[in-house]
Parts: sequence; C-alpha cells; structure tokens
Amino acid sequence: MKGSNILNTNRLKTLMSYDVMDTHPEVIYDEITSLAASICNTPASIISLVDDKRQFFKSHFGVEINGTPLKDSFCKHLIIDDIDTLVVEDMHKDKRFSNYSMVKNDPNVGFYAGASLTTENGKRLGTLCVLDYEPRQINETQIESLKTLAKQVVQLFELRKSKKTEEDQKLDLERKGKLLDNIVNATGIGIWERNLNEDLLTLNDQALEIYGLNRASLSEFNTDNWFDLIHEEDLPEVKKNMLACFTYPSVGCSVQYRMQQKDGSYKWLQEIGKVLQWSDDKKPQLMYGTVQDITEKKNYTKELQRIKNNQDAMINSSRDLMWSIDLDFNLITANTAFHDLVEKIQGHPFKEGDPVFSDTTPKQIRDKWKAYYQRALTSGRFSVKQKIQNPKKFWTTYGLTSFDLMYNKEGETAGITCFSKDITSEVLSQQVLISAKEEMQKIMDTSLDIICTIDQEGYFLSVNQASKAIWGYDPKDIIGTNYIELVHEDDKPSTKNSAANASSGKKVFNFENRYIHKNGHVVPMLWSSNWDEKEGVYYCIAKDNTEKKKAELELENSERRFKTLVQESNDIISIIDIEGNFTYVSPSTMKILGAAPEKYIGTNAFDYIHINDVQRVREIFNSIIDIDSIEIDSFRLRDINGEWKWFENIITNQLNEPSINGVVVTTRDITEKKKAEEQLENSERRYKTLVQEGSDMICIVDENAVFSYASPTCTKILEITPEEFVGRNAFDFVHPDDYNSVYNEFIKILDIPQVNIKPFRFRHGAGHWVWLETAITNKIDEPTIKGIVVNSKDVTTKVQHLKAIEEQNAQLKKIAWTQSHIVRAPVARLMGLIDLLRDDKEKLKSEEREQVLNYIITSADEIDHVIKDIVENTINAIEIEDIK
Repeated sequence: MKGSNILNTNRLKTLMSYDVMDTHPEVIYDEITSLAASICNTPASIISLVDDKRQFFKSHFGVEINGTPLKDSFCKHLIIDDIDTLVVEDMHKDKRFSNYSMVKNDPNVGFYAGASLTTENGKRLGTLCVLDYEPRQINETQIESLKTLAKQVVQLFELRKSKKTEEDQKLDLERKGKLLDNIVNATGIGIWERNLNEDLLTLNDQALEIYGLNRASLSEFNTDNWFDLIHEEDLPEVKKNMLACFTYPSVGCSVQYRMQQKDGSYKWLQEIGKVLQWSDDKKPQLMYGTVQDITEKKNYTKELQRIKNNQDAMINSSRDLMWSIDLDFNLITANTAFHDLVEKIQGHPFKEGDPVFSDTTPKQIRDKWKAYYQRALTSGRFSVKQKIQNPKKFWTTYGLTSFDLMYNKEGETAGITCFSKDITSEVLSQQVLISAKEEMQKIMDTSLDIICTIDQEGYFLSVNQASKAIWGYDPKDIIGTNYIELVHEDDKPSTKNSAANASSGKKVFNFENRYIHKNGHVVPMLWSSNWDEKEGVYYCIAKDNTEKKKAELELENSERRFKTLVQESNDIISIIDIEGNFTYVSPSTMKILGAAPEKYIGTNAFDYIHINDVQRVREIFNSIIDIDSIEIDSFRLRDINGEWKWFENIITNQLNEPSINGVVVTTRDITEKKKAEEQLENSERRYKTLVQEGSDMICIVDENAVFSYASPTCTKILEITPEEFVGRNAFDFVHPDDYNSVYNEFIKILDIPQVNIKPFRFRHGAGHWVWLETAITNKIDEPTIKGIVVNSKDVTTKVQHLKAIEEQNAQLKKIAWTQSHIVRAPVARLMGLIDLLRDDKEKLKSEEREQVLNYIITSADEIDHVIKDIVENTINAIEIEDIK
C-alpha cells in the first residue's frame, strides 16, 4: 500500500539507529549541501530525513527552516514510491506538489531534484535534494553527481554510527570495570598475588585492610613474616594446605586461620588460592587468590551453636510435645516430653527411625493420625483442636496440635513437624472470656450511646449497636474502618488533635465534633475517650449531641430574640418595684425618650407622667398586687426634652420571681398612633361632610352594576333612600333610549382605571327623568372598597339650557337661510339698475332715466321691508325659546 513505506517499522528503526534526528548543524554536511547546490547551479540544497510525522533538515543551504510537517514534504515521495531519484522541473504544474505550502507560498519553490539516502540494507532515510524558485532542468551528469553525494551522506551516517558504537562500548567497559570494583569492594573480599620466585606479595586495598598491613611495608613482607603472624594452633594446617597447593597440577586450596593484628588481637581469615603459572620443570612461579575476614562468621557459628544448645534445652524442658517424622511416618526426632508420653502409653519410648504407628495402636487412633499426616503432606500447615474426656476422672481436657511441612536444603519436602500443647486452661479462659464478652456486648448493645474501641492507627476494633441508630451503620460495617473517614471535613484537624491529646495521657471529656451519617446528613457528637498504653487501644463513649445542639441553638436564638426585643425594640421594657421605682430600664429609652437607661434607675416612674394622667395610672398600677397582668391605656410621659409623648403600658406581676423580684412594664410609644387617630377622625369628619352634605351622589356597585352602597345625598337628589338602592341594578333606573350607550361606557371600566359617562336620563323617585353626569372609578382590587365607585351629578338644568340653545341656533340658521334668498333678489335688481345708469353715457331718455330711478327706490324699499321682517322673526324666535 502506498505510504506504508513511510511507517515501516524497520525503516524507522534504522533511521533512529544513526541518532541524527534533531542534532545540531555540522560543517561536513553543510559542505555537501553547498557542493550539491554548486554542481546543480541552484540557490538551495537540503539533506532531509523523514520519520513518521515530519522531515528534519540535517543541513539546509539557502533555506532558513529546520524542517516541515510530513504533509509538506517533497522528499517523502521517493520513500513512498521506492525510487532512487525524483526530478520535478515545474512544481506549479505538477498535481502532486502544486498545492504544497512551499510551492503556493513563500519561498515559492518551482524546481525540485532529489536523490534517495539509501542504506546498505535498502532502507530509505530521506534525500539529498536541490531547489530552485523558477522552473528549470538539470542534466544527467548533475543527477549522477547528486546520487554520488547522497551515498557520501549515508557513509557519513555509518561512520557516525560506528564511532558512537565504539564510544558506547568504551563507556560500557569502563562502567563494567567500575561495577566489578564496586562488587569486589562490596563483598569485602581482598585479592592477592604472590610471586613465588622472589617471595613478593601484591595486595589490593581491600586485602591490605584485611591483613592489617600498609602499602609502604608491603615490599619487605615475605612468607616468613606471614607465618609469624599466624596463630600457632593454625600454622600447621596452613603450611599443609600450602604444600598441597604447590604440587603440580594444582587444583587450588582453601584454609581458615587466625592472624594476629597490631593490637595483639586475632582475626579469622579464609584464603582461597591457586598456582596459575609454572616453570618448565613444574615449579610454582605465580599464585593468585582471595582473602576474606570471617571473624564475624566464626563468632556467629559459635553463637549459633550456643543458641542451638540452649534451644535444645528449652525444647526438652517444655511440657509441650514436639516431634518430626519422615515421609514414611518414621520418627526423625522428638523432645523429652514426647518420649515420656509414648513410654507412658506403650511402655517404651520411640527410637529415631522407628515407625510412629505400632501394631498395638488402636486402628481408630492410627487412622485418625494418618489422616492428619496425609493432610499436612497434601495441604501444608494446619492445626487441629482436640477435646479429650476422661469418664473415670470426670474431667475434660483440650489439646492443640499443629502440623507443618519440613524441607531439606534443596527445598524438597523431607517430612512433617508436629507440635502439641495442652490448651485446657486457655480454652476454659476463652470460654469465660467469651461469656463475659457476650454479657458485656449485651450491656453495650442496650446503651443508647456509642461504645467503641479504636486502635492506634484510628481503626474501629469494636462498636456497639448504637452505631446503627446514630450513624446508620451496622457494627459489622464499621469495624475495620478508620474513624477519621466518618468525621466532617471541617472537624478532622481538631479530632486528630484530640486523639493526640488522649494518646499522650490526657483524658478527653465532652469533645465535640460532627460525624457524617450513612445517608449524608450531619450528626453532632459528644466524645469522652481514654488511651490504654498497655493495650494500645482508645476506649471511647460518644453521645448523639443533636438535641443538645438544638437546645443550644434555641437558647442562642432565644437570647438573640431577647436582645432584639429588649435592646433593639421600639418598646421600653423596665422593671419597677411596688413603689414605682425603676430597677431596670432597657436601652431603647435612648431612642424613644432621648435619655440613657442609667438616668432612670432609682427614680420613680410616676414623676415622668403628665399631671392629668398620673392619678389614673397610679390607681391601675396599684391593682397589680392582686392580679397577674393589667393594661394601662394611653397616657402622657415626658421625654428628655420636656415634650409630652403618648404611651400605653402592659404590666406583669413578677414580684415572686426571684430572678426579677418586681413588676415588668412594657411601655409603647403611641404618639404617632394618637396623631393618626386625630387625623383619621378629622378625615372622617371631612368625608362625612363631603359625602352626606355634598351635591354629588356617591355610590359603589359591583361588576354587574348592582348597588352595595349609596350616599345619603341620593335622597336629596333623587328622592330615593340609600336602602332602596342597595341590591338593585343601576340599569333598572336608566332611560331605555340611553341604556345601550351607558352600558357600553360602563363595561370599559373593567379594563381601564376610570371612565367618564356623558349625561344620560335616570328615573327620579317621583317618576320623571333627570339628567345625570357620571364618573366611574375601578376600585375592585382595593380591599376597603372592593367595587366600582360611581360619582353622579344632577345636570338636568344644564342639559335643558344646552338643548334650548341648540334649538335657537337651528331656528336662526333657518331664518338666515330663508331671508338670505328673499334679500338676494331685490339687491341683485338694485345693483343691475345702478350699473345701467353708470354705463348709460347719456343714451337713456329722461323719462327712461326717471323710470329707472323709481325702480331703484322701489327696490330699496323692498329691501328695507325684508330687513324689518328678518329682525321681527329673529326677536320672535328668541322670545319663544325664552318662553320654553
């Protein structure tokens, strides 16, 4: 598949092996790109290496970039198409490259020629290419030169790789040498070389330290000096081994001996050596070996033997049974207690190697123990508890036998080790303990508080059933959980600090924190805990603190309310004795009376009451002795400025309450209330005057125009009482001819706040019709009204005047129209006669002129008569309207 060459794993691995990607520029490669550009006569040349994502320019002559993404690579095509050379004379016309960024944009490459950088194993790494910014051609000689230079680049890569391999090998040898030195030093082994011809000894630093020598004296140290330092008891063995080592052919020798140190003490050494060089006559010449300080090992062996002896003594002194058997169930070894028991049962002890099952052993017992041994061989370690009842002695004993596999030094199973002990006292103790625990658990589970134990790391060891009720967790769910996981995040630091105090020996009482309930809500807790150093356990009791917290919150809220009521209240709360003297006054006096509470303490309350009110207030106050509480209505009290304010009191008898021992007085400033009452009274008086004595009729109707209220003025205006209106529909009184127009206006009030209704006829109580002008206002949402307010005014006289004026105007229009036609004829005739005379120019005869003048006079008289008729008719019309 095309493109797969680019991603070929072997190709990429070969490219990476040269370790050339992303390396710095090097002169030798820059010289090659410069030479290539010169040979091909191009401005640019590049050594390009292509991996699976991009191309890297190892050298770039005439180009200022270090590489491009794979999608913009020209050189990748030689790898994809698996070709040695690629020449593109015009990049802009080649469909493969015309849309490439370096072709379309700067630097606008127009020509490309590349030779593949191919390794000996045929893997293509990239190209040596030349570029031009104009289309062009190159000849075969230039292409061959380009291929030759490309081979040179690959040879340089190979040289670079070989050089790096050589350097890596050198470094590896140095590293291994250092590692070997470190290993030798770490093992504590010294290395020596002995020249037997010249009796000279060569030691490394470790050997010098082991022998206790220094390098300066080493040149004079010979075999005799060495023998002098060896312990006399060990010298014969050393010499014997040395002579054996010098016998050809040598197989090497090993010897342990004690060597004296400068301080006179002895050090145990172990030497291993071998002759590695012999003379022609089989004489030893050069010997190599190692030396090791084994003093600690020797001491350890002695100590180990001592411990083994002690262990044998301890094992044989134990009353518990210990024994081991091989795979054929033969006894390997056993302690004294085991042998004693066997001898007691069968009359003689087992010997090592004897079968542990004899013919005298009952079959039931033999089968049981064989089953135990087989189980151990099959499954490995296990223990079995046995109950032994002795009917003759009426008691029961208990034994615990443990079985385990025994291995040889090769790690193979060699037998079974057995251990048996009498656990009767332990079982009885456990039974008592279990019984006690059960009783204790019953007591714990009846507790409403949580009782628990926690280990040093903070994990629950035990907890009673109260955890279910308080935290929502069953004890089995919480045991093994770290307590801090249940603690509220904000309380974790203080809880850890409390635990630290407990573990330091301090007893913790009434420590408060919050736990998270299983369902997520917060549970306030109150803890007491004690640390038992010997047991390494916290013993804890925890109470659900929810109710206490609620009580504290209620108390806090109560105190806050008290402060708000007493200190921030608009009322004055005070305590006075039976004589009326102040013993406590709340801070609100400053706000209400302008004086601090201290001004009133010790003074008499009646000294501040208005002279006209004091007698009444005192009489009411004195009655508090016989009753629990009493109210004193409005009275006047003087403030700090001498002004009188209105107050009312509630006084409560607390003379028998030890914490108060007085009369509690709550005093409220009602000055503004008094002013409001006066204003309301004046307002009601004005309203009564306006409504009851006014000239307008005020009514309230619902959405269906049914009366719910009518002012007393309706009697004066319509001779209909308010009671006659209530419950009636207003349209029952509207003239039929005006009904529709009034109704259409009325229903508009449901959508807009106010509507004015033009005059319409309304039936009078006497039966005739009167004209009303009305304004209606929507107050349906007003709680004190809940209806439509109707203001009506009698405009009958006004309507009659307007109608008379309208009729008069109509009459005048009629007269004017009629008379204008009567006047127009003689006027027209008169004007024609005048024009005749003006234009005559002495053509008319005298009698004709006289006749024209008579016509003019006649026309003038006619006009005069017409005007007189108009005036008379107009006067008659006005008089007639007035009469109406």
